[in-house]
Amino acid sequence: MQVPNRATPANATITISGCLKEEKDVPALKPSATEKAGMGEDYVLTDVKMSPSSAVSGIGISTKYEIEGIEKADLKKHVNHQIEVTGQIVQPPASASADDAPDFKATSMKMLSATCGAAQ
Repeated sequence: MQVPNRATPANATITISGCLKEEKDVPALKPSATEKAGMGEDYVLTDVKMSPSSAVSGIGISTKYEIEGIEKADLKKHVNHQIEVTGQIVQPPASASADDAPDFKATSMKMLSATCGAAQ
């Protein structure tokens, strides 16, 4: 698996868009035992693209990110919506599994569409 965020400038604030899903609904990701028990939910942005409004461009990004920094209740309202988030890619710890999506520490979120487009 390619490590897309190595080219990301340290602490660069970027804007990305994609389809918001619950982690349990994203193939190839492994929810934690807490999430499987329904006691915690993680949200993943899939089909990620660099947003045209991003101040940073030309860097490698992943196709999916686990969204951090936004209240879970706010994220839950936008499951299966096309959203845009601004923030920073969090460098994964050395112990991170290839089955984990990298974290994206979001500082803002905007809904772009009430539906997700077909994967391309």
